Amino acid sequence: MSGKVKAILGYDIADGISEDEYDSWLWDIHYPDLLTNPYIDHIELDTVLRPITATSAGTATAESPVKFDRIAELHFADHEAYESYLEWFKEHPIPRERSPEGRSEFVFYVLSEVRVARRQDV
Repeated sequence: MSGKVKAILGYDIADGISEDEYDSWLWDIHYPDLLTNPYIDHIELDTVLRPITATSAGTATAESPVKFDRIAELHFADHEAYESYLEWFKEHPIPRERSPEGRSEFVFYVLSEVRVARRQDV
């Protein structure tokens, strides 16, 4: 595998935690912990506004759309950088009290290879 990869995760904020409380932990504790790892390029956070039930061509997207609060993208230079990222955390674990445990309820978590289509390419 070559080229950029992303770990993409969709999740809900756990019940009993306010969005402000969650964001404070996320931006002041969790993201700084992740970004101490030299193998991650950056993180992008998307707050989900609503599911989209039809494509631009009018085709239905899903009978029962999956609903969750947010999508996070962890960006890496390549597959090797991602593997090094995992290894680095074995040597430098995030303490459990600073982790997503009890704060984030994961819906999915996948590793993807990135390909980009740009207007000038078509």
